[in-house]
Amino acid sequence: MNGTVDKLTPEALRRLQNLARTWNERTQAVKDDAQFAKLCFDRAKAAARRARRSQRNPRAMYELAELLATWAAQQEESEARWHGGHGS
Repeated sequence: MNGTVDKLTPEALRRLQNLARTWNERTQAVKDDAQFAKLCFDRAKAAARRARRSQRNPRAMYELAELLATWAAQQEESEARWHGGHGS
């Protein structure tokens, strides 16, 4: 285990293991990349909600949105460059 997990209380470790088991089971049921992307988004959104609700990170949802916006902008720029070089 890494240093962070080693310092968890038994209860916190159990919660983390339950979360991992839940998401791992859902991941195994995924049929394609689109379903996997939706699952990962749902997981991130759930984590952000928990962080915000507990007041551990009130900006969690905003931070998630920033990450997604950055990724989308990178994809859009890449698409524009690709189309620019292929005359489409």
